[in-house]
Amino acid sequence: MQKSKSEVKLMIDQLSLDLIEAQYALKNTRGQDNARSVLVLVGGIEFAGKSEAIKQLREWVDPRYFYVKADIPNEIHSKKIFWQPYVNHIPSHGQMKLFLGNWYTDLMASVLYGPEEISEARFKHYLAEMHQFEHYLQANGVDIIKIWFDLSLETTQKRIRNLDLTKALQRVPDLSWDNFPLSNWRNKKLYDDIQEIRKRFTWDWIIIDGENEKARNLQFAQEILKALRSPALVCHESRPMLQYRPAPIHPQLLEPDTTQLEKKAYKKRIKQLEKSLAHMLRYDPRQIVILFEGMDAAGKGGAIKRIIKYLDPREYQIHCISAPEKYEREKPYLWRFWNKLSNDGSISIFDRSWYGRVLVERVEGLIEPEAWQRAYHEINQFEKSLSLYNTVVIKFWLSISKDEQLIRFRHRENTPQKYFKITDDDWRNRENWDQYLLAASDMFEATHTDLAPWHIVSSNDKYTARIQVLEQIIARLEQD
Repeated sequence: MQKSKSEVKLMIDQLSLDLIEAQYALKNTRGQDNARSVLVLVGGIEFAGKSEAIKQLREWVDPRYFYVKADIPNEIHSKKIFWQPYVNHIPSHGQMKLFLGNWYTDLMASVLYGPEEISEARFKHYLAEMHQFEHYLQANGVDIIKIWFDLSLETTQKRIRNLDLTKALQRVPDLSWDNFPLSNWRNKKLYDDIQEIRKRFTWDWIIIDGENEKARNLQFAQEILKALRSPALVCHESRPMLQYRPAPIHPQLLEPDTTQLEKKAYKKRIKQLEKSLAHMLRYDPRQIVILFEGMDAAGKGGAIKRIIKYLDPREYQIHCISAPEKYEREKPYLWRFWNKLSNDGSISIFDRSWYGRVLVERVEGLIEPEAWQRAYHEINQFEKSLSLYNTVVIKFWLSISKDEQLIRFRHRENTPQKYFKITDDDWRNRENWDQYLLAASDMFEATHTDLAPWHIVSSNDKYTARIQVLEQIIARLEQD
C-alpha cells in the first residue's frame, strides 16, 4: 500500500536524523583505536540522476561533514599512475568523501576516447591495480562503497529528448580531453559499449535503478547510511601477505667494508661522476626516485649533496622524512609519500622514506607486528606501481659500524656547524642498534625486488661511499 505524504515525510525526517547521527559517530572516531573514514565512488549512465541523488543527500545530511569531489575524467595512460589525481582527496579519519568521477570512470572514458589505445591485457592490469589500491585503503581504515546508477536505453533517450541540450551544455565545461558531449548519449552503440565495459568492474558495486527518481534518491541515501553505520570493514588483505620469518643479519651490516680512498683520487673521480650523473638525470624523461636509509650519521646527507651538485634546484626535490604530523596520521600510512611524487619527469630524493614503517615504527613498538609485517607487501606493491608507470626507484642503505658512528656523534657534538644534528633520538636509536640490524635485514629480505632492488653501501669511509652511490645510480639509469 502506498504511503501517505505525512508517512513519507516522517520516514524522510527519520532517515535524515539517522544520517546525521551516523556522520557524527564517524567524526568521533578520530583519534580512537577504531578510527575510520568512508569513501564513496559514484558512477553511472548519464541522465540516471547521479547529481540529483547527491544533491538530495546533501539536504538530508549535515553538509559541513559531507565532501564531494566532482571532476571531468582524467586520462589514464602508461606514464601516470591512476590514483595520482585523487591522492590529496583521500578522506582523513572521521570524514566521508564522495568521488563523482573516479578511477573507474577515468578508465571507461580512456577506453572509449583516450588517445592511447588500451589493450585487453592493459585493461585487466588497470583493474587489478585499482583493486590492489582499494585493498590497501581498506586495510588502513578507509571503508569504500561503490555505487553505479543505471538506466535503460529507452529512458535515457527519453530524458535526452525532454532536455534542452543548449542549456545543459552551458553547465558543462568544454575542457575535457574525452570529447564526451551529452548529445552522444542518443547513440545506442555508445550506450551498449558503456554497459559492456562497466559490467567488467561493477561486480562488487551497488546498482541503483535510476528510473524512479524518488526511489533512486531514497535507496542512495539508505546505502550511504549503511556504509556510515557499518563497523570498520576488515579487508581480507589486512593480514600479512608474506609469511614472516626473521632473516639472518646481513653480513654487510655486521662488518661494513673499511677500505679508504685517498682524498686526491676521490676529488678527481667524484667530480667526473657528479657531472655525468647530472647530465643523465637532466635528460632522462622518467620520474626518478632515490631514497636513502641507514643508521644515524651514516652519510645520507653527504651523498645527497653529491647527487645534486650540478643540478638546477628546479630539477629536484629533497624530502627529509621524520615522524608524521597529526594530519598525516589520520590518512593511510603511504599517503604522505604519494603526495610527494609526480609524473612530470622530476627527481625526488628521500632522506629516509616509507621504510620507516618497518624500521623505526617496528623497533619503537609504535605499531602492531601485523601492521609492519603487512607493510612489506604494501611497499612492494607501491614500488611496483611506480616502476610500471615510468618511474625508476633506486634504494640505498648506507652501512656504518657502531664504532664509527660513535666517532661521528662525538665530532658533531664538538662542531658548531653540526651540533644541531645530534639529538636524544640519535642516542636512543643507538641503544637499539641490534634491533635495527634485524629490522633492516628483514627489510632487505622482503623488499629487494627486480624492479626496486636494494643497494647496500659501506659508509665507514665517506669518500668510498659517495663514489659508490653515484656509480650505482648511473649504472641503474643505464641499465633501465
